Amino acid sequence: MQCPSCKTELPKKAKICPKCGTAVGKPKGNIKLMAIIGLIIMLIASLLPFVQSGEKLKEGVYPKAYAFGYMNISMPVIWYLFIACIVVGIILVVARKEKFSIIPTVAATVLTVVSFVAFDFDSVEGKVMGGGLNYVSHNLMDLLSSGYKGNSYHIGCGVIVFAIGVIIAVIGCFIDIMKPFKKELNVDAKYLSNSINQSLSSKIYYHRGFYLMFLPVFVMIMLFNYWPMLGCRYAFTCYVIGNPYYIGLYHFATMFTNDVYFWQAFRNTLILSIIKLILNTGAAVIISLLLNEIVNMLFKKTVQTIIYLPHFMSWVVVASVFKMMLAPYDNAPVNSILINLGLINSPVDFMNTTAYWRGTFYIMNIWKDTGWGTILFLATLSGISPDLYEAAQIDGANRYKRLIYITLPALANTIITVFILNLAKVMNLFESVFVLQSPITYSKSQVLQTYVYVKTFGGGNSDYGYTTAVGLFKSFVGMILVLSCNWASKKVRGRGIV
Repeated sequence: MQCPSCKTELPKKAKICPKCGTAVGKPKGNIKLMAIIGLIIMLIASLLPFVQSGEKLKEGVYPKAYAFGYMNISMPVIWYLFIACIVVGIILVVARKEKFSIIPTVAATVLTVVSFVAFDFDSVEGKVMGGGLNYVSHNLMDLLSSGYKGNSYHIGCGVIVFAIGVIIAVIGCFIDIMKPFKKELNVDAKYLSNSINQSLSSKIYYHRGFYLMFLPVFVMIMLFNYWPMLGCRYAFTCYVIGNPYYIGLYHFATMFTNDVYFWQAFRNTLILSIIKLILNTGAAVIISLLLNEIVNMLFKKTVQTIIYLPHFMSWVVVASVFKMMLAPYDNAPVNSILINLGLINSPVDFMNTTAYWRGTFYIMNIWKDTGWGTILFLATLSGISPDLYEAAQIDGANRYKRLIYITLPALANTIITVFILNLAKVMNLFESVFVLQSPITYSKSQVLQTYVYVKTFGGGNSDYGYTTAVGLFKSFVGMILVLSCNWASKKVRGRGIV
């Protein structure tokens, strides 16, 4: 066995080249990811309640459903120090300083224990004379031992999640430290530029020009992508403009147990997205196969251009076109044709009838997106060797058998890949639904993103904390789908999507 980098002959079971330091053999998973996951779990735990009231959550009384965690500690600087420790720990793990990353992990744990015992936590109990919020301080140990106003208190889920995060982070750091290739390898100096022995600071200095070029992009990403993510904390608060206060998992408890409209929107999201994905993929495959059979290139290019064009139209324009075609009048195109054929006696309101809304939605999406979806399939079909078709034709295979035994097997891998990639986006359904739906069809058309929009901007009593919780849950489900699709993509095509 030879080293892929310097071609040095290696021992039979060598994992690293002793000459240039290149890892060889089947790469193993990144163990440092375990430590990072543990630190992130600790960060999530800081949003959850450490102590929770035993009082049952009810509509309209959540200010008295006391929850106490880092978000309502009377000394917020402690929470900021905790977050700083977690960030420093992640940076040290990424920088391969695992033994030092244990220090901020332990510091974060100590801060949490000290906060639990030594500091007070605030809860809101109504308002004061001027209309402001009335804050009352509590010591967590006193609450657990004697309660408050007749309520019993118990350890919240934040403590359990935090303990799990600490265990995973520490174990991950120790495993990474004990990896066998952490030893000094005595690599030749001329190979030091691509060696794992080279320090991170040396690499950064060597590539300083690239880092300088990346700096504006990094600032923009942090400012417009990661900074807004801090708003996720409002999912755990009752949002009062300028002064939101912590209420723990109340919104999530309400969402999962008392909100039938949320589950209706969640169910509609999955149904509309998955059926749309299947229909769009199937239609794109069929049209690609038909286009591939066209011999006249001028006619083929003309048809391709025509079916591509709807993709470049905005959803507002597409919805307007379909509303005119499906208008509930005798002279509207679709209703006029159906009446003349004798299929219906009076005009049908396709856009505002729950029985027809989903069918209209699927047809509109197929019309708009199918042409664009054929690009990948046509590229795959053009790569099939003509020799295969010629050999099959000589053996007596007709066009149907050539399609079954040559074309579809060659296209199968692309179909699976496209399906997996699009499956990761099933929760991101908004514009195509929003431009078509109306209050009459909410039972069939309301999806999570439009539900959040209507709940936030559709009435005078907007509960930003609750809609943030719904959006956070949607993002969590989307993350699970992306990770699942990434795993499936690795199995199918050998590499992931992220």
